[in-house]
Amino acid sequence: MGRITSPQYRKAFILVTTLFFMWGLSYGLIDVLNKHFQETLSVSKAQSGLIQAAYFGAYFVIAIPAGLFMEWKGYKAGILSGLSLYALGALLFVPAASAASFHFFLFALFVIALGLGCLETAANSYSSALGSSDTAETRLNLSQSFNGLGQFTGPLLGGLLFFGGGGDGDLRGAHRRRRRRGGGPHGQAAPGGGHRPLCRVRGEGGGEAAPGRL
Repeated sequence: MGRITSPQYRKAFILVTTLFFMWGLSYGLIDVLNKHFQETLSVSKAQSGLIQAAYFGAYFVIAIPAGLFMEWKGYKAGILSGLSLYALGALLFVPAASAASFHFFLFALFVIALGLGCLETAANSYSSALGSSDTAETRLNLSQSFNGLGQFTGPLLGGLLFFGGGGDGDLRGAHRRRRRRGGGPHGQAAPGGGHRPLCRVRGEGGGEAAPGRL
């Protein structure tokens, strides 16, 4: 570590490297969320493509504004802004899970990706600047290796969180509670209003009795 960066930059370099892991972890969860939303919210495969559109669309929206903002305020302000947006988007998952709303989840993912776009814009340049220019490429490659580790860890963690529990405290449980109350996957009334169908019962004499419930 001493050859890669100077001792006075070591702590900052470690903290910046964790940012690479964070957005790798987030990206690794995308495919897991895609499958989870299809199962629990009855989202079609075509609709699930909006997950990638919201996530990577945020990168397109924030990239240039983030660069201009950091040119004005510096790397520290850019990293703090990115972390704030990342935390806000993560917190939005709580009401989105309670509402079991696919569009609410898309908005939360969009906010998370806005924060990650800020972090990625800042961290790549900041990692290169933390030490001698002769070892800038080495520092950047080391930091980016943790991005791959995050992408590897994301699906494993997502599988445990979304498919390992099955209790009523997760999104699947919220979906079941909504269905038990008579609501569809997006808040509509379930077909039939939750009542049993009516039928006619044939009596002993061959005639039909009055309509009854099965």
